[in-house]
Amino acid sequence: EQNLTDAGTSVTQAVYNDANVYKNAVVPLASVNVSSLLDKYRDFSKFSTGNTSKDTTLALNIVSWQLPHGGFFKAMEKNYKSKWDGKAARSTWKSKDGVELGTFDNEATTTEIRFLADVYKKTKNKDIKTSVQKAIDFVLTSQYSSGAWPQVYPKRGNYSDAATYNDDAMVRVMVLADDIVNKRQPFDSDILDNTYRSRLQQALNKGVQYTIKAQIVNNGTPTIWGAQHDPVTYESVPARAFELASKTTTESVGITAFLMSQPQTAEVKKAAQSALKWFDMNRIDGMKYNRQGPEFFQKDASSVMWYRFYNVEDNKYFFSDRDGKKYTDIMKISEERRLGYAWAGSQAKSLLKLASESGYYKLSKPLPQ
Repeated sequence: EQNLTDAGTSVTQAVYNDANVYKNAVVPLASVNVSSLLDKYRDFSKFSTGNTSKDTTLALNIVSWQLPHGGFFKAMEKNYKSKWDGKAARSTWKSKDGVELGTFDNEATTTEIRFLADVYKKTKNKDIKTSVQKAIDFVLTSQYSSGAWPQVYPKRGNYSDAATYNDDAMVRVMVLADDIVNKRQPFDSDILDNTYRSRLQQALNKGVQYTIKAQIVNNGTPTIWGAQHDPVTYESVPARAFELASKTTTESVGITAFLMSQPQTAEVKKAAQSALKWFDMNRIDGMKYNRQGPEFFQKDASSVMWYRFYNVEDNKYFFSDRDGKKYTDIMKISEERRLGYAWAGSQAKSLLKLASESGYYKLSKPLPQ
């Protein structure tokens, strides 16, 4: 461990197995700067124009569409062009008892929070401040006691209730919590007080702990994560028919990067470095994925590739279709699924490159250039 004075740093940070926040205390070794990988989760440019007047109007429109429990729904950009009329559905998903659902899917809720916080900094509008606090209450309330966050809240009664790493939903929530705790822009204002920051730190601690426990282990070796996990048992679970329980490379890149950004307790570092090793050992050098086909996998000396899905129990890749079956030949799945989904990619190349260049992880061999 490293003393803050020696590190020349003053931060507020909790040790992950403790619910309290300690200020200027002995904390784990410094994290890795992975902003280049995490900044995409901080982007709210789809709302922001830079014109304070226009942005304030949009922000107040967004506030009017906020659901009673504090969340927001996804793909609402067109709706936000005007204020809610008091009648239109504010979410197309409802719980079994008719409650409109808020979601973290497709960047929802976390992006609204960031944009509203940015507008509040410029305007000090009290309605916007209240809306952000209400949305943070939604973030805190929707978290399972295990530390997981679902895709939606309240429960939808299907795969959306699982701990959702899919489309980086849970990572976005944890990056948001971390930014608020550390007063990173746009949360460097009075929009949230120390009580909120303390509660978010505790929620973040639990989220990190859940993530470490959910890491898939094969023969005693931690690997990567699935897109969805059971919030109680931590097991990788399926979602839609073509999204089977699996190890999922795309989402695991964001999870690993986030863990690298956190104070490096022994268990956080083990989880992140184990995932990096898995990516390193299972990379396919000299191969490129072409989503459009007709030749989906092409030789390319400068490329490195991973399949999207691997078996939970081993490192064999697979494709899947709406029949819920696994295939090892991409041409055996329907054209609609073959062309309508990203089945491979270079997802982890930047992650491994950053980890190697920072000295955090030693590659087994150089990456293709």
